[in-house]
Amino acid sequence: MEKQLGMVPDMLLPTYMAKSLEAMKAPRAVKCITFECSEASPGKTLYVSVPKLNENEVLVPDMLALRFDLDLSVGHANNYVVKNVTWALVDKMVVKFSESTLQDTVGYDIYKTFEDLFLSVEEHDNMLLEGIQSVDLSKICSNAGDKPTSSVDDEKQLNDIFGNKYRIKLDHEILTDHSVFYPQALYNNLGFEVMLAPASQVVVNDVDKSKLKYKLTNILLEYEMIRSN
Repeated sequence: MEKQLGMVPDMLLPTYMAKSLEAMKAPRAVKCITFECSEASPGKTLYVSVPKLNENEVLVPDMLALRFDLDLSVGHANNYVVKNVTWALVDKMVVKFSESTLQDTVGYDIYKTFEDLFLSVEEHDNMLLEGIQSVDLSKICSNAGDKPTSSVDDEKQLNDIFGNKYRIKLDHEILTDHSVFYPQALYNNLGFEVMLAPASQVVVNDVDKSKLKYKLTNILLEYEMIRSN
């Protein structure tokens, strides 16, 4: 009995948990693939195939996304984007594995925007590429005609870094909640269908609401991968 007791730590905290391996060390790389269509307008559906990659290469969870520039020059000069704009852009999301539908959500923007309300302040502050930003920053990034010009030094610096660049994360649970994703092992293809929302859900104008327009340009498929035997 004494020998068994000697194996117990002197200070056993209530939060004590046995160690378990939940990560791996390997070379990481960010890849960008030119999308099949470089531009898209409201109502268009973007078809995304998850890259198969090579042997011994895996996708990093939560890092598959569509990167693009959000162009508002096609509409009114005072147009600017709504907060949380990248989710507002997605009117419908469909996820398919071969012929099987894993998800088919209409009003995907409402669901994801509500979900983001539960994020911490720190998490919100790091989501500029998702379009979680102040109205002043949104107007500056959108180059609206009535954008503020004074007392916005911080916003101008952020605009110099990000500008009108955003990303739509393809964050279905099959890619985010099951450790690293090894697409080479799949016999069938995994794909996303992203239907873009009407301009009224994406663009704001305090003067003329009849000229709400936008266009996605320079669309890229971005992902992070690691390589390990």
